[in-house]
Amino acid sequence: MKKVELKVKERESFGSSEARRLRRTGWIPGVLYGSGDSSIPLAVEEKSLKKALGHEGGAAILTLSFDGKKKEHPVILKEYQSIPAGAGVLHVDFMEVRLDQPVEANVRLELTGNAIGVRDGGIMDHTLRELHVRCLPADIPERITIGVDEMQIGSSIKVVNITAPKGVEILNDPDSQVASVMAPTLVQEEVPVEAAEAAEATEAAPEGGQPAAGESGTE
Repeated sequence: MKKVELKVKERESFGSSEARRLRRTGWIPGVLYGSGDSSIPLAVEEKSLKKALGHEGGAAILTLSFDGKKKEHPVILKEYQSIPAGAGVLHVDFMEVRLDQPVEANVRLELTGNAIGVRDGGIMDHTLRELHVRCLPADIPERITIGVDEMQIGSSIKVVNITAPKGVEILNDPDSQVASVMAPTLVQEEVPVEAAEAAEATEAAPEGGQPAAGESGTE
């Protein structure tokens, strides 16, 4: 997997006013979590963070480089908070990892191809869009894809049907549904009340439109 480098610096000041000041100067407040309860408050360069978040949804090994320090920290993105309406990032958390120890991560799940059932008028229902996996940091896939060309109306794919990349363990429930092709919904057109009443009157009248027995047909 491609590595993405982030420029960061340690934070000494805290609070909402300091966070706003950082964002105005092109830095985003965050925290680096290590083993146990250890953590380092930091600020990450907004430009490089946007690049990292745009890299397949952030599913990558990120390398944090602190100002004035040679040591680099391999991390994965733990969590980030976005400003409403897509106006940026409020806060970001990183988790330091060891490259020789497995980690858990969420990986985007994509469907590829054109299902037979969809071509026949069915509707593809993509239920599960991320997989929870466990593997070495370097083996975290950018995405996992499933071909759906042979799916027909009424057929489905479950987690158990997915072949994971080498070295990757899928942690989701094997019986969880990933996608299915549903039959098209038939929409019954409503008949106007006037038309319905006219149809009922026609069905009730004798053939030929003659009055029923016992009726004179005159006022």
